[in-house]
Amino acid sequence: MASIAPTARVFFALVPPFEVQQALGQLARETARRAHGRPVPAENMHVTLAFVGAWPVARMATLFDAAVNIDVEPTNIVLDRLGAFRRAGIAWVGPSLVPDALTRLAASLADSLSAIGVILDAQPYRPHVTLARNCRGPYADGASGPFRFDANRFVLMQSQPRAEGARYSVVADWALPFERPRPNSDP
Repeated sequence: MASIAPTARVFFALVPPFEVQQALGQLARETARRAHGRPVPAENMHVTLAFVGAWPVARMATLFDAAVNIDVEPTNIVLDRLGAFRRAGIAWVGPSLVPDALTRLAASLADSLSAIGVILDAQPYRPHVTLARNCRGPYADGASGPFRFDANRFVLMQSQPRAEGARYSVVADWALPFERPRPNSDP
């Protein structure tokens, strides 16, 4: 009988700095209370770029290789709009204006992952931070924050299920280039 290869549940994300995570954690508790849901812990706050799912641990290096050549400039993220995925019972906060660089980062990562056989969700990219799960409503919809942070790194995270809810840990991280190389115009 063949043994099943171990897998890890992983995804690529932007992780806000500690202070922003803490502020989002407070918003998550308030939102969960109002929407009768379960708040996401502050330390789990992130903006998903690409959800991979169960991935063979023995092939983790292929995910690293897919991420290493991502060449998108850093950007500033402003989370200022509350919303919900009502059918899924999710309350979230996201940007009312999605920076072009964030869209390019998600698309570039999706292309790179598709090239190594990762099957991604076909839904359009909708950046957000999940605040609460298992919500029954009422859901907030409108302005919030704003919660700002510089997106100058992205990470590969692992989701570890626990009785009290999943906990996330960073497996690897990559810096976004601080300055694009410019062609030399000198003769």
